[in-house]
Amino acid sequence: MNRDEALSRAPETSPVIHADDSIRWMAPHDGEKGGTWMGANEHGVVACLLNAYLPGESLLPDTSGHYQSRGEIIPTMLAQGGGVEAVEWIESELDPKKYPSFMLLVFAKGIARCYTWHKHETMACEDLLDAEWVLRSSSGWDSSEVSKWREDLFADWRSDGEEMIDHLPKFHLIQEAGREDWSPLMKRSWSGTRSVTQVAIDFNDLKIDLRYWPQPYPGSHHADVHLALPLIHADSVSEKTESLRS
Repeated sequence: MNRDEALSRAPETSPVIHADDSIRWMAPHDGEKGGTWMGANEHGVVACLLNAYLPGESLLPDTSGHYQSRGEIIPTMLAQGGGVEAVEWIESELDPKKYPSFMLLVFAKGIARCYTWHKHETMACEDLLDAEWVLRSSSGWDSSEVSKWREDLFADWRSDGEEMIDHLPKFHLIQEAGREDWSPLMKRSWSGTRSVTQVAIDFNDLKIDLRYWPQPYPGSHHADVHLALPLIHADSVSEKTESLRS
């Protein structure tokens, strides 16, 4: 996941491992409000949060005081435990009306979902479990055109052999000359890709790895930070999870 953010926003902090209610999880954090945009826990639950935008919606941070920080969603969700518990919390306890628009992606063994919340609408859920590769992108500027261009670039990366850089799809580090403002490794006068975070789960060796590239550039190679947690409760999909999929 690439984190695109205003250059004026406080520096983010490197990933750390937390223990909340005996559940260990890891994530980088926003240096201003302390939340996160991507994290994973020892139960093999991974979550990513993107801003979403309605046509005409302001790109500036909310100063009305009407909304809470979206960055608090993932820490609360990861503290629930396994994937079934995370989904149950999202669908029964998470109140999206407290937050500006967002896109929340949740992955666990047997679970792959994308929840989309646009203010004044019902939170939608899309099941991604059967997809080999999934790209989700948001842009508050020329949103539909930027997303389509990135999707085509992603298709090109796949057809060219799916090159990786230290376990990371090289797609995340593409910054095309003349299209820096639309590229995955985005660069604009007021904002840019502040970091890249990647999570990989190994169900054979029972571990989960998080790699983090702060201030990435097109020639970035090995991640600056690499954290790992032993994976627990990596059982096969339970009947309870199967009911969630249906």
